[in-house]
Amino acid sequence: MQRPERRGQSAATPPNLSFSYYEGPTCRGSRGGDFRLTLTLKREGSVLRTLCRTTGALGVALGLMVGAARTAVAQKQFAFFGMGGGYFASDLYTGVSGNKVELSDSWTYGARLVYLPQRQFGVELSYARAKSDATTRDPTHPLGDASVTLDQIDLSGLFAGQRGPATGYLSLGLGTSIVSPSVPNVTTESNWRFAWNVGIGVMFKMGRSLVGRIDGRYRGVDTDHATNSYAYCDVFGYCYGYASSIYWSGEVTAGLGFRF
Repeated sequence: MQRPERRGQSAATPPNLSFSYYEGPTCRGSRGGDFRLTLTLKREGSVLRTLCRTTGALGVALGLMVGAARTAVAQKQFAFFGMGGGYFASDLYTGVSGNKVELSDSWTYGARLVYLPQRQFGVELSYARAKSDATTRDPTHPLGDASVTLDQIDLSGLFAGQRGPATGYLSLGLGTSIVSPSVPNVTTESNWRFAWNVGIGVMFKMGRSLVGRIDGRYRGVDTDHATNSYAYCDVFGYCYGYASSIYWSGEVTAGLGFRF
């Protein structure tokens, strides 16, 4: 059975196989090969243009990523500080007869690690220790060489102003205070207490990687105060508990650190 002849071609005319890579619909007419060539070239040109655009976009994105990574390293977003200063205490304990135990002002010292992911916000992990002498108001019941040590661990947010040679900031933090009384001839134990703090400060550049800071903070410690609850009893049988439900203290420190 013979195939039907195509319009414009005889049965003996072989099919045009010059452009065998084209698999689309066949154009009619004696110049069908020219039409197929035109369509094929247009298709290949479109593919090349798309490929070039895609490659260019990927190149730009890669360049931006590399630039951002270099910028993060160059910015030195971490800083480590050693610090020390004054610690200002208040009454921590009281006796059954209202005899207060006073804590003396003393020195404090510690370290702070700061992470600055943004120009105006940072996160700070800090540790500080202060040791105060403890005395009573009643001379008939001396405590001897008594003292109270406070170890303070805080996680704070730093909210900074505009960056410059000196940058001011506000700090808000939460943490814990470990209260450790020490009284001669008396068995005592350390107590972990919830704490919070608020403060202000300033950081200032001292070199390419060297940073100084001055900081003042006001701290509250939840003593978990309860009626008829005592922290310790002295050798005379007088027992002492926390003076109030919140123990307040303040500190002013200076620090020196380096950025990395």
